[in-house]
Amino acid sequence: MEFRGRQITAYRFVFCVLNREIASRDHIVRHRCQNRLCINTDHLALGTQADNKRDDWGHWANGIDFDYL
Repeated sequence: MEFRGRQITAYRFVFCVLNREIASRDHIVRHRCQNRLCINTDHLALGTQADNKRDDWGHWANGIDFDYL
């Protein structure tokens, strides 16, 4: 998807518009449900790459969080 002449992912656009937040280039929109196709704003959170990596480690160590299914 293109927004203001810049390519942006749909989940990032949806998160920023619905939460009225501006995500800088240093921040990423994390998928707490571990599904990159998900655009449910309850499953998305703004964070850093380190936060995202901790989510990945937690997912692999503890399995699926059934709250996000």
